[in-house]
Amino acid sequence: MGQNDEVIAAISRIHAAGLDAEKWPEALSDIARLSGGHGASLEMLERPSLRHSAMYAYGLPAVGAYLEHYAPMCPRIPFAARTPAGSVVYDSQCIDDAAMNANPFYMEFLAKYDMRHHLGGIVANSSEELILTGVQMSPKQGHPAPAKIKLMALLLPHIQQATDVMRRLGTLADAQRAFERTLDWLADGVLMLRADGTALYTNVAAQAIVRADDGIALRRGAIEFRSSDAKLKFGAAFKALGELRDAKAATVMSGDFMVERRSGGSPYAVSVRPLLGKSKERDSAVALIFIHDPSIRNNAAVELFRQAFGLTPAEADVANGLRSGLSADAYARQRKVSPNTVYTHIRRIREKTGCTRMAELIRKLNDVQMPAVAMSR
Repeated sequence: MGQNDEVIAAISRIHAAGLDAEKWPEALSDIARLSGGHGASLEMLERPSLRHSAMYAYGLPAVGAYLEHYAPMCPRIPFAARTPAGSVVYDSQCIDDAAMNANPFYMEFLAKYDMRHHLGGIVANSSEELILTGVQMSPKQGHPAPAKIKLMALLLPHIQQATDVMRRLGTLADAQRAFERTLDWLADGVLMLRADGTALYTNVAAQAIVRADDGIALRRGAIEFRSSDAKLKFGAAFKALGELRDAKAATVMSGDFMVERRSGGSPYAVSVRPLLGKSKERDSAVALIFIHDPSIRNNAAVELFRQAFGLTPAEADVANGLRSGLSADAYARQRKVSPNTVYTHIRRIREKTGCTRMAELIRKLNDVQMPAVAMSR
């Protein structure tokens, strides 16, 4: 197949993704291959907060870490917010190599996966939403060549048309995605499991828990408990849920149990609950798992910090960690991120709160926290 045929095939898959959002990874794989990149993405962000509402990706690792910690440090996003829809964008338009070398997004996150440069496009940019597409390239490839920029300019109008169709069909804001976004605000971890035990969806808190691998992990997409006791209890609860769904049992045995942590910290409290109603879809969720971590932040406090100071979710989480007495280094160890990432968040928190000294910042954070404590009593 010649390059022209490959481009035509890619355009066909892009428009197919507009009709069925589950096909975006396939379309993005074509875009990445034609551009010579490691992977590609389609990102939807809300305006004016620039918080992600959805993201489709192909070939990109650690999407959860990107959304949780590194997106607020990515200079591509604020630059894109100032750029008209239909524009082709790349890093050299908004940042030089020296600044890239000082930014944790490039040096801690992208460098870990042999990625550095970016070629993308502004799919939509309005007062309500910002939609971006982009291909991630290795350091050896350097900044995108004119031929690659021309290719993106050719594909971008088709991506715009496909996302417009997707929006008109309602798949950009369907009930399932709204439900999942609601779950992302919970402090407790939530996983949706298929009948084979693999995870169909994990909220932000659950992603942090399984990354910590402190008694609960994901292996090949399936939830795994370190202790033998927890494994037995989960297996029995999940089997009972299956019998309930198949009408072989009238009641379900207790699906609540504790999971000891390897670190010696307070154990997780786990609850397994059924999603009743038989679905013919093989990939549908059949159960919910709730994981309560006693040491995790108070989600209401995090939301208060976001509202009070205009912090991103990652910055608000750091602020709550500081308020609860964690040092920057201790927070970094607990969340398994680099200290540089945490210090970058702290610098931005101080800028947004107008505090020049750490003691002043902690006092201001405690002042915001006091009404939340009073309301919880």
